[in-house]
Amino acid sequence: MRASVDKLKCNSNGLCVVELPEVFRYQEGSKKAGVRLDPIPRGLWNKTRDVAARCPTGAIIIEE
Repeated sequence: MRASVDKLKCNSNGLCVVELPEVFRYQEGSKKAGVRLDPIPRGLWNKTRDVAARCPTGAIIIEE
């Protein structure tokens, strides 16, 4: 599984970074989220899907 963040949709609310810092982080010099791991380890798939589903702007894109 892979994840990415649509920078145009990301409103920097930080839900993904706070909830799953193992996978998401703030981009350097920006409050926009980015992905820390690529690909995402199998043990984090369910948490990643959950955070993506709860992103208020739908900025997290999951590729199975």
